[in-house]
Amino acid sequence: MTRSLFISVHDFRSLRKASVHFIAAEMARRGPTAFLSIGLSALSLRRGDTRASLADRANRVETVDGVECYLWRMKWHPFNMRRAALAPVERGLFWLYRQMLPAIARKWIRRADTVFIESGMAPIFIADVRKLNPSARIIYLMSDDLEVVGCADTIKNDFVRNFDMIDTVRMPSRYLLDRLPHARSAVFAPHGIDRGIAEKTYPNPYTPGRTSCVSIGSMLFDRTFFQIAASLRPDIDFHIIGAGRAADGLVADNIIIHPEMAFERTLSYLQHASFGVAPYRDANTPRYLLDTSLKLRQFALFGIPAVCPDFALNDTAGRYGYRPGDAQSIGRAIDAALHASDVIELDAHSWPEIVQRILTPEAYPDTHV
Repeated sequence: MTRSLFISVHDFRSLRKASVHFIAAEMARRGPTAFLSIGLSALSLRRGDTRASLADRANRVETVDGVECYLWRMKWHPFNMRRAALAPVERGLFWLYRQMLPAIARKWIRRADTVFIESGMAPIFIADVRKLNPSARIIYLMSDDLEVVGCADTIKNDFVRNFDMIDTVRMPSRYLLDRLPHARSAVFAPHGIDRGIAEKTYPNPYTPGRTSCVSIGSMLFDRTFFQIAASLRPDIDFHIIGAGRAADGLVADNIIIHPEMAFERTLSYLQHASFGVAPYRDANTPRYLLDTSLKLRQFALFGIPAVCPDFALNDTAGRYGYRPGDAQSIGRAIDAALHASDVIELDAHSWPEIVQRILTPEAYPDTHV
């Protein structure tokens, strides 16, 4: 039995699911598991924090699906000040934030056998975890490159300085390897999948007689795709789920915008869509995102074609590319997706298998980098 703790800017109870949620759920099946969600404040809520619906449940322990959850909310939290002249202030605010770590978090760190620290803001606590619990195994879940997601210099510098305190670095893409100080502790474990969700039958949520497609999530959301596509194809309904403020102002008879919804509710939209859309913005997108896009994997799991920018094709069957902002290529990609006849299959391990590879990489030669 393993006692686990997760530290992340996600919350286990969030409607939107990331890889850390599936890993935490699997660890809860293996032993007592806690989940500390950090970085919620009045500032983050004004900026559209995806945990806003949980704000009134902050600063108290709540057990959900066998996981003890604590959303740490303060009036403020440190952030990227983006100016060299303010670097000392930035460092001071991060230091102060660490000193204010709640008592329940310190208790969970001390009792844990394994502490999972997810990329983002959480790496500032690497040294604190090692100090409070010298024998704990620290696993760094490298969901993103700290540079790409705009982390403060304080976070990036702390990560490098304390890197050798980490026992295992889990990378979902080998393209992330060159973002590490060294590769001695790195293991490759791609995102898993729950095949059982695609084997069930869900009610069709779409208007009968209409061709419908779906986009889920807000990461690098390119609204111009829908402005162009909805005008090009009035015969298609474009359903946008959980894009948040990025979809504000998108108005057309055939654009249907949905608020963020529970992962389980999105499955109906995936199963019955004619195709999925991954409308990534062309923002010098790093190649690792092509491996780690959960939405592209979910489209493949349900066997539906994916319309995505050319840079996201990655030589993967079932993806049809367009040039962002180019109406002609968008039209061609949609036509190709609608007329696709190839069988689309997803080659992926289950989440329990992925977690086992993270915990015991020495038993799996293909985790070696």
